[in-house]
Amino acid sequence: MSLRLSHTTWDAIDPHAVAEFWRELTNWAIHEPDCYHPGSDECYLVTPDGYIVLFFRVPDAKKVKNRAHMDLVPQGASQEEEVARALRLGAVMVDDRRHDLGWAVMADPEGNEFCIL
Repeated sequence: MSLRLSHTTWDAIDPHAVAEFWRELTNWAIHEPDCYHPGSDECYLVTPDGYIVLFFRVPDAKKVKNRAHMDLVPQGASQEEEVARALRLGAVMVDDRRHDLGWAVMADPEGNEFCIL
């Protein structure tokens, strides 16, 4: 017996807005388009490999550091270009470790951390 991972869920005050940020950042496709709209309680994206990420409405804002986060690898662009693009899309730099560890710790518009390697 074993378990199969269905999807990963990210809490969000505004699931559609956060999903749109991630869709623009990653170019992931909309999954379950009937529920993908402003005001929705849940918005799904799917990676080219079929992995599903759910953005789910919660009533409270993020208060502490994430215990898990996504690590993203640039494809077809440099790390610097992808960091700059993430900032233009609304991300913020949390900890720029490119000079010593090789990655940039960033946060989406609701404060969820991610790294660009």
